Amino acid sequence: MFSKWLKTLLFCLSFTLVSSCGSNGDGDNNEQQAAQIAGLSPGSRIALSSKNIGPINAKTPFNIHHITQAFQGLNVSQQTSFQKGEAYPIIRIAKGAKTLMTINPTSDESSIYSIVIEDNLVRNELGHRLSTQFSDIYSFGKVEKCLAGKEELSGKTICYAPNSRNILYIFTGRWNGPDGEIPPEDVLSTWTLDAIIWKPAG
Repeated sequence: MFSKWLKTLLFCLSFTLVSSCGSNGDGDNNEQQAAQIAGLSPGSRIALSSKNIGPINAKTPFNIHHITQAFQGLNVSQQTSFQKGEAYPIIRIAKGAKTLMTINPTSDESSIYSIVIEDNLVRNELGHRLSTQFSDIYSFGKVEKCLAGKEELSGKTICYAPNSRNILYIFTGRWNGPDGEIPPEDVLSTWTLDAIIWKPAG
């Protein structure tokens, strides 16, 4: 889930991206396809791209009424989450009891800061489903910038999605190494995609 630490993580990654490997990419086709998505009808799958998640894009406000209208046919609720004793609102989108995504606000709670994708009912235009193995996403030696998870993400590794500047992948797996460090690539290769973080592309 979103936290102050996650905001720091995203900030740090934005500065290290320029030196990442394997970023020679061509994501334009995926973005063009996703740009044609105008909305979501009940029962439809939501598509994730660098520009939008279904009807949500960089201009979408953090507003329960607006988001409820955008996701008709799904359960949309505003809830309160806590980080180190501080309360902040989140918007949860679910199908039945199954959480599809959690929307986190900017500090002034007017805009969307990030969205955490938690279910494969949200289709990833990059082609990577949750539970996909790390080695099926990245070629050996051509991994995007990664950071070790901390606090509620402790024991996980967060990496930029291939050829993306605003989509991050959270990986989980087994490793006996020290907490707070990224596993070596031969270990990381067996980990699986646990969740996806999307940030509005400015």
